[in-house]
Amino acid sequence: MRWTLLSGRAGAARLAAVLLAGLLPGLVAGCADGTGPQNEQRVAMAPISFNEIAGWADDKHAEALFAFRRSCPKLVAGPDTKVATDGGFKTITAGEWKRICDASAAVKAGDDRAARSFFEDNFRPLVVRAPGKFTGYFEPEMRGSKVPSRLFTVPVYRRPPDLTDKPFYTRAEIEQGVLKGKGLEIAYVQDPVSLFEVQVQGSGRIALAEGGVMNLGFDGSNNRPYTAVGNVLLEMGVFKSKEEATWPAIRDWMKRNPTQAREVMRKNERYIFFRDTRTGGAIGAEGVQITAQRSLAVDTAFTPYGTPVWIDTVRPVLRKPGTTDPYRRLMIAQDAGAAIQGPARGDVFFGAGAQAAEWAGRMNSDGRAIVLVPNKG
Repeated sequence: MRWTLLSGRAGAARLAAVLLAGLLPGLVAGCADGTGPQNEQRVAMAPISFNEIAGWADDKHAEALFAFRRSCPKLVAGPDTKVATDGGFKTITAGEWKRICDASAAVKAGDDRAARSFFEDNFRPLVVRAPGKFTGYFEPEMRGSKVPSRLFTVPVYRRPPDLTDKPFYTRAEIEQGVLKGKGLEIAYVQDPVSLFEVQVQGSGRIALAEGGVMNLGFDGSNNRPYTAVGNVLLEMGVFKSKEEATWPAIRDWMKRNPTQAREVMRKNERYIFFRDTRTGGAIGAEGVQITAQRSLAVDTAFTPYGTPVWIDTVRPVLRKPGTTDPYRRLMIAQDAGAAIQGPARGDVFFGAGAQAAEWAGRMNSDGRAIVLVPNKG
């Protein structure tokens, strides 16, 4: 969120963290790019047996395997990667990933027992000694059309051909029409707050009036500084504390106060351009379609894409603010984000819809991460 997750792929409370902390793009721009460790510092990790992992035996491992298989084409065709382990960083070759991916292909879809055996046979678990922190992100959905109308007036722009790595027009200038008439509009939506939300998340969907859905993927930014609107609202006195300034609360205030909201959003000069991904879902920074509640945004300086990561944390209970339930499951590292830093930091992709939005907007939980490191073949 990322924002990578502002880097525009699917890119989070990455959302709340980004809105409040100003840790912005680049999936979801300014995001980690998956190029590997920048500084191979030693990470405190320790071996643990699968039997010692609370909830391991009860998870639906076939769901995690489904997500893992989506990474396989990238893993077997990509360069060697490095993962933090208890003995320093370990290099994993494309050949090792091919061996593991070939083994995964032999597991029948939906077979949780066989999927569990696959992970136990091909990986060894290492618990990260650093405190874990887990947030969430989701794929917002807006109503819109491919053509403007009295209802759909807010343009969604693709990347301008003259965009470089230098500062481009500001958000205010773009919203006031500086790009109008240049043929950059890929769609029109009804609600500017919803478009802003999609820009923060780095991806989203448009339910088209003509029928069907357009999936939006990150296509660059205007290279302007990011200002967190949560901090702006705190300074204005709209919220008394960061705990109050959740994304649902921020969104509700902006929709109730559209004129003020426009000015608040323009305090954030950063503007995101999109492309129609023509896929059935959000694409993570790894370049593969991400899976609801099985794809995780990670710090790729420690954990490469495709790595299974067990998270042991809590998730907000729907419509019951302040209450949580245990949330233990196997995730696959398939996204990244500027706000996602550290070996035990994760951002859970919750999918699309109102339920996913509530989870993502409220999740900011402590916990622990257990990284599954490939065994040697």
